[in-house]
Amino acid sequence: MNYTLFSENAKMADVILANSRLLYVLPYFGIGFGFGEKTVKQVCNDKNISAPLLLLVCNMYTFDDYIPNKEDLKQIPVEGIITYLQNSHKDYLQVRMPQIISDIHNLVDICQIKNGDFLDLFCEKYKQEVIAHFKYEEDIVFPYIIQLLNGVKEDRYHIKEYEANHSDIDASLNDLKNIIMKFLPLNCTIEKCRDILYNISMFEYDLSKHTLLENKILISLVEHIERNNTTSAQSTENVELSDREKDVLIALTKGLTNKEIAEKLHISAHTVISHRKNIVRKTGIKAVSGLTLYALFNNLVS
Repeated sequence: MNYTLFSENAKMADVILANSRLLYVLPYFGIGFGFGEKTVKQVCNDKNISAPLLLLVCNMYTFDDYIPNKEDLKQIPVEGIITYLQNSHKDYLQVRMPQIISDIHNLVDICQIKNGDFLDLFCEKYKQEVIAHFKYEEDIVFPYIIQLLNGVKEDRYHIKEYEANHSDIDASLNDLKNIIMKFLPLNCTIEKCRDILYNISMFEYDLSKHTLLENKILISLVEHIERNNTTSAQSTENVELSDREKDVLIALTKGLTNKEIAEKLHISAHTVISHRKNIVRKTGIKAVSGLTLYALFNNLVS
């Protein structure tokens, strides 16, 4: 895909005009209007926030296949990601979700929906699911990461536990949209429902990018910090992959399956699996997202 990424020299207003979804992102960075003709870099300097992080989020929101390069990743402050996520949590729980739930309540009343209390219950259960998801991050994950940044390694916890238990909190929103479009009575016209559906869709999109930032960026960066904080022989600073292991790793970052890698490298699938085990043993990294970050940091892919 050919596209022009946003840069720190772009005018802040032009970035927002290019993608109106970013209007939801600005408050998470503490950025308001009135920035005039200032560039992204100037606005970030004024607010004392990371321009690379802001650009990362803006590009992720705008280009679905955007992957930051190694140099960009090195400039992303983990503390900044945590602050961004915490601010988004507040907005989701205090502004976005209450508005959607209120709109659903009003729709039930206006259309006199039979069994509308079940629709209200659906929303309430989803709200509790999101609260529990964020509470785990706020009480367990973020404090753990802050400890790591301060040089304290907690052996009883690992960021892999977060990755394994990271639920998909935007899935239920698609169910809610389907219910509204397919099963409400005929007097619930498009005119009555479209604003609610639009707000749900925007919230769903926002949550998907929120999850992407956590899964593809935050977890991978924290894994890198964990490895650098350990003195074990698996430290990435001392890893030496063989040429064939590097070939397999590069293929993995491209999303190829074991069978496809075997065909590409003219080796057996069993040999591919053996190479993968060696890569995991040497790097201490299991997830493909983490291996991709390792490959970026070590100039194996661009």
